[in-house]
Amino acid sequence: MEAAKYDALIIGAGHNGLVLGCYLAKAGLKVCVMERRLEVGGGLSTEEITIPGFAHNLHSYFHDTINIMPAYQDLDLESHNARYYRPPVQAGLILPDGRSLCLYDDLDKTCASIARFSEKDAQTWREVVENYGEYCSTVIIPALYSAPSLPSEQIGIMEGSPEGLEWLRLGRMTPQEVVDEWFENEHVKALVLHHMPIPRGILHDYAGLGTVVPLVISQVEHAQIALGGSHITAHALWRKLLTLGAETTSLTHVEKIIVEDGKVAGVMTAEGKTYLAPIVISTVDLKQTFLKMVGEENLEPAFAAKVRGHRLDEFSVFSVHLALREAPKFTTQPGFDDINQSLRLDIGFDRPEDFTEVMAEIRQGKLPSKLAFIASVPTWFDPSQAPPGFHTAFLWQLVPYKIKGANWDDVREEYAERCIAKWREYAPNLTSHNILKVATQTPEDIENRIINMAQGGVFMGRMNHAQMEHFRPLPEVAQFRTPIQGLYMAGACMHPGGGIIAGPAVIAADIILDDLKRPKWWDGE
Repeated sequence: MEAAKYDALIIGAGHNGLVLGCYLAKAGLKVCVMERRLEVGGGLSTEEITIPGFAHNLHSYFHDTINIMPAYQDLDLESHNARYYRPPVQAGLILPDGRSLCLYDDLDKTCASIARFSEKDAQTWREVVENYGEYCSTVIIPALYSAPSLPSEQIGIMEGSPEGLEWLRLGRMTPQEVVDEWFENEHVKALVLHHMPIPRGILHDYAGLGTVVPLVISQVEHAQIALGGSHITAHALWRKLLTLGAETTSLTHVEKIIVEDGKVAGVMTAEGKTYLAPIVISTVDLKQTFLKMVGEENLEPAFAAKVRGHRLDEFSVFSVHLALREAPKFTTQPGFDDINQSLRLDIGFDRPEDFTEVMAEIRQGKLPSKLAFIASVPTWFDPSQAPPGFHTAFLWQLVPYKIKGANWDDVREEYAERCIAKWREYAPNLTSHNILKVATQTPEDIENRIINMAQGGVFMGRMNHAQMEHFRPLPEVAQFRTPIQGLYMAGACMHPGGGIIAGPAVIAADIILDDLKRPKWWDGE
């Protein structure tokens, strides 16, 4: 049987693969997006893992870049049923004494909440928004959708003004150093740091990433949830892809990228079927792409060594999903009840020291004895994700991929019970009667479900300064082209990184059409 021929083959039908497929298909290319799993969407996954009728978002949930993501408007995803809701209470930190600190979609309300803890910090917060909000909107956000420039070019632009020099200074600090300099209250600091690991993959002590702090505070990215569950966005992208004439395959594991005389020629699946194309784009992680699919025999030894040295995520996530009779109800002091409508719940990360303590154990391969996690109650905002009158909730505890001296299957149930007990200290109605069923997901479950997330790392490569921008994932492929002619990269291992942002897809589409000398419909060319 003659092999099928295409203009471009895309490996992986996560959101980056689907967006890229749409952009290239609309530009007139014959495209096929190939997926190992039956379900498209990758991290855009919503499943009934507890009880039928209870929808649980297993991976991506806090979609805080939809409002800035060009693909959402370019592909008119709302017309394909991808609809979002932005809760007024964006995030909240609940304290053991019943007080809470909330981040709202309204600056005055946020500052009023902060002022209950520190008048000085409330004023500082307002000043940061005024000083950095426009800069983040006009400079930083566009950079997320542009190929990364050389470090010297960035410095040259910024050092020409006092504001630019200050940004460069922040970019030499850790997030914790910035919050320590700007704020006096430990809870205010913790609320900011709470936004670093998820969804950004950044830790409090990562040097050179202090500029993420003003990005969080300015809120140019809006935390939102997909109505109906995260998979709704995946289905919208899939439908758009098909309307544009592209093809998709499911249950198709690409085992080999075919290379002939230094050029890509197509792919071969695990079943031995061949697909031919002069362009292949991998949205898969760096190591799997080159060491497994391309093969070291097609790589320069020095490049292969750099690929092997690429550092994966430093932490993973242990998830606990709950099917509930009624929503959790926090015990609060008078006037602090807004925590019961917060999208992101910070439970246990009260002070910067809590992040240090949890990460110290993770870096030693220990299951964190300190329970501190990110949580949410989706049905507060979207009742359709559970049967009428019922609710869902979940928590994400940061953990190591492997536990020294233990197996995940041996500890998952007991650890889940401990996490629920911690939440119950703040919301006493999380009783055994209220909880209809519990489902857990360990880092090993994540890796087994989505092999792209090696070692349970949802960011497909550490989000530290050495693997960001021009160095993500390596300088040799940071411009989305690779040493193999016709092979491109476009997954979360590329700039700007993980999360439902579609930056890698948009940048890759721009570069591929440049190389093909084709017009870009989204630019009006």
